[in-house]
Amino acid sequence: MFPGGGVDAARGTDDLVELLTVTQRRVAGGVAAALAEDGGTLDGYRLLRALAGGGRTMGELVAALHLPAPSCTRLVDAAVDQALAYRLPHAGDGRKVVVHLSDPGRDRLARWEALVAAHEAALAATLGADRVAALRHALAELADTDG
Repeated sequence: MFPGGGVDAARGTDDLVELLTVTQRRVAGGVAAALAEDGGTLDGYRLLRALAGGGRTMGELVAALHLPAPSCTRLVDAAVDQALAYRLPHAGDGRKVVVHLSDPGRDRLARWEALVAAHEAALAATLGADRVAALRHALAELADTDG
């Protein structure tokens, strides 16, 4: 299925949950390894991508990243400590803060995007660009369904 082996041949499963789980772990592991070469993590990359479109509150980040609030807070703390992001008070609600991507964060995100793109290109070379595009489309539809 992917470089490094397929689904467990002894099991030979076509179970959707198992296939999605194995695929997610392999793809995420490959991306995480590529990001680690530049000191990044998968969640750190996802955070910077979430901030690239503009500042977000912590609640918005928790929802966008599908992470528990304490994990998201630790992730933002680490990004702020590395000067990849910064916090400002919310303009309309002084109880909230808005997290923004810094200029060094934009530079780091650009490098990480290139690493992820190279990983995706390798996947497309293995499976074929049309199959990857079809997979992306099917997963996007699945992710957009309610329930």
